[in-house]
Amino acid sequence: MYKGWMDEKTLAPSKVGTGMAVAVKRFYSDSIRSIKQWQLELNLLGRVSHPNLVKLLGYCCEKKEMFLVYEFIPNRSLQNHLFKRIPTKEPLSWDNRFKIAIGVAQAITFLHSLQLIHRAVNPSNILLDEDYNTKLSDFSLTEWGSDDGELDVSTGVCGTKGYTDPEYMRTGHVSVECYVYSFGVWLLEILTGSETTDFSRRKEQIKLVDWATPISL
Repeated sequence: MYKGWMDEKTLAPSKVGTGMAVAVKRFYSDSIRSIKQWQLELNLLGRVSHPNLVKLLGYCCEKKEMFLVYEFIPNRSLQNHLFKRIPTKEPLSWDNRFKIAIGVAQAITFLHSLQLIHRAVNPSNILLDEDYNTKLSDFSLTEWGSDDGELDVSTGVCGTKGYTDPEYMRTGHVSVECYVYSFGVWLLEILTGSETTDFSRRKEQIKLVDWATPISL
């Protein structure tokens, strides 16, 4: 991912530090997987728009170079804020944490209304603008629902370890319930400030879910 600048009116490239800041994601034309991800994000974000989804501004496919251009999100990802990777930033306030959680829920609800399954909802893909509004990003694993309008589909197991529903891992059957699990995991992260997997915890508590289960009983 690169940071670039363009003219706000013409969208033409501009000098560094002038015009509108944008985020540029590069894909590799010699990789079939990369090409598919480029096509998926372009087709999806080129067709849908929501305040809690990152906005696609443009694309490029020329001389084996493939790029997608997004709005620039200045506050980086939730992951950076939760796990103290921005030393100059104060810890997230509870008001902002609640605001972020609501934003993610709205983004997921919107995607479900379009029969879309994100499959990678985790703090690294939850971006925050200057007002801490949520911008869900990275749609490279998104799955469309079945032709009959149902969200329950059978697909290859993928996603980020620690956030993936155990039932989905076992069966390969992704559904709305899978979202309930991953949503709950990162809610635990935003409440506790602890990562979903932490090998400094006792063996039986390495996974945040296992650590939290006795507390919730």
